[in-house]
Amino acid sequence: MKKPGKQTRSNLINALIILSTIGIVIFLAVRNSDTEASLRAVRQADWRWMLAGVGVWFGSVMMEALVNQCFFIWQRVKIRYFSTLHVTILGMFYSNVTPAATGGQPMQVFAFKNRGVPVGVASSGLAVKFFCFQAALLIGGGALWLSQQQAVAACVGDAKWMVFAGFAINGLSVAAVLLLAINRNIVRMIIVFVLNIGQKLRLVKDRARTASRADAALEEFSASVDMLVHHPLQIIVLLVLSFAQLALLMSASVCVYRALRMTGHSPLLLMTLQWLLFIAASFTPLPGASGVQEGGFFIFYEKIFPPELRFPALLSWRAITYYLALLVGMGSVILESVRSIRRNGGRVKPRTEPLTVSQEFAADERRDTAEERRGGNQNA
Repeated sequence: MKKPGKQTRSNLINALIILSTIGIVIFLAVRNSDTEASLRAVRQADWRWMLAGVGVWFGSVMMEALVNQCFFIWQRVKIRYFSTLHVTILGMFYSNVTPAATGGQPMQVFAFKNRGVPVGVASSGLAVKFFCFQAALLIGGGALWLSQQQAVAACVGDAKWMVFAGFAINGLSVAAVLLLAINRNIVRMIIVFVLNIGQKLRLVKDRARTASRADAALEEFSASVDMLVHHPLQIIVLLVLSFAQLALLMSASVCVYRALRMTGHSPLLLMTLQWLLFIAASFTPLPGASGVQEGGFFIFYEKIFPPELRFPALLSWRAITYYLALLVGMGSVILESVRSIRRNGGRVKPRTEPLTVSQEFAADERRDTAEERRGGNQNA
């Protein structure tokens, strides 16, 4: 029997992590809460608010796609909004099933390229979107925290270290972009320093190859930084859209709270807690921050939901903010596969082991280069 390949094993591990987290949460909830009261709360829930939660999730996805679409319009790249929306959902799915959300952007670049968007433009657009999202996340989270400081302290308690850690780690990405705007050579020196340490600790096998890839990524990201510097009004528009995207997503906790027919806490506090939890859990290198999101919800919302409602609230909130993304994203993956088969004339090339996104992207680049060379030879 043939052993599964590295990519297959990685996918199985990621799926196991997600399923294990669900199982552990259900086990602990059944063991430590009033199961009958929880079931009664679910039966009596106001499903109009649950549908509103689904609506705010779709609204946040549409805003994220609009950020990409605006960038492409400014770069004079023609692509339909619904195509951008499809690729956005596709990337969201791969981000949610890969550690530290590493699979989303490569898949989006590959999918945009298949729709006629140049690789450089797609990569720059995603880099600019990432910066705007991180900046909006930190600015919005900080402002909400200050406005609800006492109430947040009463809810979060000793777990505030998670929030501080989240702000610090997410702040590094924004600081890196600003550092690139000031001096690219400093960033290159830092990369070389980190690679040297990695080589000594045997974490980096091929230092030269890794340095070459890092330098190529640095050049690509640097082009995005130049856009940030020379088009401030465009960045302001993207920041506003990113704020709107986050505000919609963070409203999910309000919808769940009202769906369980609860009152007494302000929607602003509920949004603030979810915003800070998102920041705190985002540094977790697990698919969808599984485990940390669930555990953080129990801690942050312990004084918001009574024990018998805590599990239904968690499951409903996670369904809106995570499981829905997996379900809709899976549909996008199927549509993308069908599109790929049609693009290849109905032929599916058999292979013993599926390629990773980066391998497929590299193979596609080699084919394009070969075609350009053949065309050049014919012209000659």
